[in-house]
Amino acid sequence: MSPALRARLVLAFKVLGTLALVAFVLAKLPVREIEAAMSHPHWGWLAASLAVYAVSAVLGAWQWALILRGVGIEATWGDIARLYHIGLFFNNFLPANIGGDAWKILDLGARDGRRAGVLGATMLDRLIGLAALTVLACLGMGLAAALHVPLPKVALVLLPIGVLLFAALAALLSRRLGGLLVGLARRVGLARLAGPVTHFTDDLARVAPRVGWLNGIFGLSLGIQFLRLLTHLLAAWGLGFAVGSVAALQLAVLIPVLALSLTLPISINGIGLRESVSAGLLTWAGLAAPQAVAMELAAYLVQVAYSLVGGLFLWRRRRPGAAGCA
Repeated sequence: MSPALRARLVLAFKVLGTLALVAFVLAKLPVREIEAAMSHPHWGWLAASLAVYAVSAVLGAWQWALILRGVGIEATWGDIARLYHIGLFFNNFLPANIGGDAWKILDLGARDGRRAGVLGATMLDRLIGLAALTVLACLGMGLAAALHVPLPKVALVLLPIGVLLFAALAALLSRRLGGLLVGLARRVGLARLAGPVTHFTDDLARVAPRVGWLNGIFGLSLGIQFLRLLTHLLAAWGLGFAVGSVAALQLAVLIPVLALSLTLPISINGIGLRESVSAGLLTWAGLAAPQAVAMELAAYLVQVAYSLVGGLFLWRRRRPGAAGCA
């Protein structure tokens, strides 16, 4: 099967999955109920949600920049921030989240032939972000247990996911694994991949011994993920929902579960899946199902609105004479 045909089949599967999930949500929750939950916005809180997400995005670009420099990729802060925001734009407007990462890797990697290094840095950035989000949720789960705040049993899935993510980080930073992959590539007749894999592992080996540096990156990522959780709470307040301290603690555990479920490649940009999971999961925090869906839809629209900054960067780059303005 050719790569082009495989891509078309994957897209068709996601389109069908999206349509099925949207139909499932609408069968349970009429659109008028979701509209009613969004009918009395508090624009100040919604503006605060957008501002907090913007800060998290700038810090996210800084995290990626630090990791890139850690593996020896030199680029200006302006270039890194621009590519990061274009990646956000593609993640929201292309039918696959990998689109933004692919753009960043191809664009930045093509400048000095270090695509393997950019790939490794981007994978490390992604894994650290997911691990930090899971750690925050597990801390919230521990606090909820201490305070006897109820949570669904599905929240326990965070524990094995956290173990798997840290195992993946250890494997990614392992030079031994790189050697095994090179040997495997040669044995199965893919010797042409041996060079890129070697470059990939050599670049990541630069940061593996820097435990203090990695801990600093992880601390930064904890802050970024906290701000992104806060984006959702501000969106809830922006819709006028009464979310107190207990509900906020529950949401701090449940929203990461939702976010991890959105990594499943069964719909376009999580559309339909986000609403289906929200309607069943976030009601544990005292929200009605239409409110849960409305909150996540509002938080998603905040992210989409901010990602238009990346669209502006892309338009400015492609318009005539943009090279001279950069």
